Amino acid sequence: MDALAIFNSCEAVFWITIGCVVWRNSRFHAAHQRLGRVTSVWFILFGISDVFEVFSGAWWRMWPLFVLKAACVIALISCGIVYRWATKRISEGVAHNDS
Repeated sequence: MDALAIFNSCEAVFWITIGCVVWRNSRFHAAHQRLGRVTSVWFILFGISDVFEVFSGAWWRMWPLFVLKAACVIALISCGIVYRWATKRISEGVAHNDS
């Protein structure tokens, strides 16, 4: 296994672990439970795409792998935007209720 394959293997473990942690932590926050689970699935898919990258050699060699990676990145950015928007609305709601 070359250095790039080792790096991608470690990256796959990292993203899948992040997905599992987000899934686990989403159970404790009812307001963000659905978003947390959706986000965790995208993290896990991103990790799985790294596993495919180990065997293909590079993400640009297989166009379906590129499409999967691009979809994961777009979905994760979207989840981050939704999370930020939701937490801002919650904090503004709490601030309005306190006054």
